[in-house]
Amino acid sequence: MQAAFVAARAPVAPQPRQRAVSSRTGSVAARPSRASRQSMRLRAQDENAEQEPAFALAPSKPKSPTGEMAAYYLQMQPHLFREAVATAFQRIADARAEEARAEQEQADAAAAAAAAGDKAGGDAEVVLYRRMAEVKRMEQMLAIEDLMYICILEKFQEIGVDMLPRVEPIEESTATLRALTEGVHSREAIDMVKEHVLAVLGPASMAFSNTMIKMSKLQAAQVYAASIMFGYFLRRVDKRFQLAKQLGMLPDSREDAVARLERLFAQADEVEESTDPDTAQPAEPLDADQAQPSTSYSGSGGQAEGSGGGSGLVRRQKSALRRYVESFDQETMLQTARLVTMESAQLTERQTKALFGDIQALQRDMQEAVGQDASSMEEIMARVQQAVADGKVESITLTVGTQRRAVLEAVAYGCFLRDVESWVDSEWEQLLTPVAAAASAGEA
Repeated sequence: MQAAFVAARAPVAPQPRQRAVSSRTGSVAARPSRASRQSMRLRAQDENAEQEPAFALAPSKPKSPTGEMAAYYLQMQPHLFREAVATAFQRIADARAEEARAEQEQADAAAAAAAAGDKAGGDAEVVLYRRMAEVKRMEQMLAIEDLMYICILEKFQEIGVDMLPRVEPIEESTATLRALTEGVHSREAIDMVKEHVLAVLGPASMAFSNTMIKMSKLQAAQVYAASIMFGYFLRRVDKRFQLAKQLGMLPDSREDAVARLERLFAQADEVEESTDPDTAQPAEPLDADQAQPSTSYSGSGGQAEGSGGGSGLVRRQKSALRRYVESFDQETMLQTARLVTMESAQLTERQTKALFGDIQALQRDMQEAVGQDASSMEEIMARVQQAVADGKVESITLTVGTQRRAVLEAVAYGCFLRDVESWVDSEWEQLLTPVAAAASAGEA
């Protein structure tokens, strides 16, 4: 309608004015007034705006036609979403294979031209072809990022949680918190998620959910990005832990080994003291899972939780997953904590930037406000708080409940990011870009 209106306003050759007369009454037809034409234009713009699809699933919008297609299927035809995404990934993989074949043919042709004496022409063709291949590769990487991002959104829909469109105070829901914990993580991983939330929120984690806290945008963005990285790391180690648990390869902690030896000695004493060895109690199995409950909480001193005696307080024991992570050496820990592909790094930055803005700009503002002559971490933190209070840096005011919700969402985002990355890498090999390969290409 708007295009038709613009076409109607296009300049035409001047013609003699004629007064439109009604065929029935002979009355002169009144021309629409300027206010009426303006109203028609506004209505046409509103109709066009309503026809444009709105992407309200997440703070970041698709950046490629392939991503827009995937978002459409997720919103309008979710039953066809996975098939459409798989088809898009396969199309990109086929294009990559065809480009590799063409690149090899071009290299062979350039080598033949150089052997024939036309070295300059062959080099020019190779440079032009490589530049075209780089442009295509960037377009494909953007499409892959969009597809992976929409797949992450689908996982949030599966657990019934809407991602925060922007960081602002919201009403905390128990159902949402349960979905972001029990709906995402295993039982062993939930304990580590709780520890992470307590660590990043600090003393604020003990305050009421509606308590307002003001902080700089940079601090909030750093917490969010760190939580994504933690979720990515947690998913990787949890997968390894579950596999080792199924194969019976979990290392025993010192407490488990001591407890099993004590039970073994106690059973041996009972057999020796019994007058009739045939009536003695059979020895318990040495399996740690059968010897003690699988829960992450146990009483201190061998006393069960909730039993009377002592002060009634129960010492919290480290979870099995926490003990498994602490058994890693430094090299294994660093390798597990790193992002595997460039697409994961880009999606981490993309989500954080969509919520909090340009992180580099926030860092520059913070450096200008704080300075570089601080002598201790305490002085730096004091200057940061003063800069926030004076309004020298961008800040946000959130409730404790909103901060907790944002941290849990970021951890879930990191877990889903790792799930999608593993799925794509297993179905379409060499489609994603390893971080090591990208770093080598950048140095070259």
